[in-house]
Amino acid sequence: MSSELLKRVDSWHNRANKEEDYFVKFIFDYLAFVALICYRNYGNKRERELIQELKRNSEIKEQYYSKVDIDKLNEIIDILKAQTITNFTKRKDKWGDCDLDHCATQLSPTDGIINSTDDFQNILEFIYRARNNLFYGKKGIDFGRDSLIVEYGFYLINLLVDVLINSKR
Repeated sequence: MSSELLKRVDSWHNRANKEEDYFVKFIFDYLAFVALICYRNYGNKRERELIQELKRNSEIKEQYYSKVDIDKLNEIIDILKAQTITNFTKRKDKWGDCDLDHCATQLSPTDGIINSTDDFQNILEFIYRARNNLFYGKKGIDFGRDSLIVEYGFYLINLLVDVLINSKR
């Protein structure tokens, strides 16, 4: 990774860690995340394809789990069991429970939840859905559950960005 891009990614990630508002924190870390997974992609693959590749990256997964707080992850799992996170994009979202490049055309029976603490695929889906819902205007600052989703989304993506930055150094 070029030192200039890594500096930019570091600045977004550091800014995310300094902010108080979880919506702003999440957005800055998502910018860093996209830069990290898209580096040297040259526009050949869509963001979705790169996320699917990340789901299969056992080294990143292992490093991620060395940092994650399992109790906090269980809190997120419990919240999603009570009410799943839906994807408000126009496309039918069939990517949960799937790490392949081309997934089934129908939703998973466990769509919108994280099945267990070692369900890396759906942790990434949670982050991506929080992003979609926030960027497409379906998450609002004044709504309790929305704030909670974005706060937990930040927690999950913040650790992932740490891992991805370290893997690029």
